[in-house]
Amino acid sequence: MRRGQGLVEMALSLTVLLLLAMGLIDLGRAFVVWLAIHDAAAEGALYAAVNPYCLNPNNQLPPGADPDVQCDDPNNVQYRAYTRALSETRWIPLSLVDPSRIAVTVEPNQAAFSTPVIYEGDRITVTVIYTMPILTPLMQAMLGPELVIRAQAIQVALEAQPRSP
Repeated sequence: MRRGQGLVEMALSLTVLLLLAMGLIDLGRAFVVWLAIHDAAAEGALYAAVNPYCLNPNNQLPPGADPDVQCDDPNNVQYRAYTRALSETRWIPLSLVDPSRIAVTVEPNQAAFSTPVIYEGDRITVTVIYTMPILTPLMQAMLGPELVIRAQAIQVALEAQPRSP
């Protein structure tokens, strides 16, 4: 009498389970990428606290700075955050973090100044933004083709020149 009922129920349940599995794939990828990006921002901010004059490779050191300090790669905040984001997912066979989709910004942005103007106690903010492509069609329909994942870390400059009283 109900010969095809089991087949219809299996088809309906399998459809729902496949949709859930597809959503979990992208959700899991987004979580792992968020962890990597969060750690990258924290690494960059920690490096900035100890080396506030090396925010990017183009920074010039102020007069009286340690002559042994250089801001070339790997001794700057942007490089440290960028490489940390990549190294966090190195244990995954197909790396989840595409290097071309990472953007690292450091504030205060010292590019406008010839010499950095950072004092002890100034806040340095490192922001890492990653644009993750969505793989599954259902999630693309709900969220769009890409998901922007953003992490921010703030530290206080420790090794900068003291403020004059």
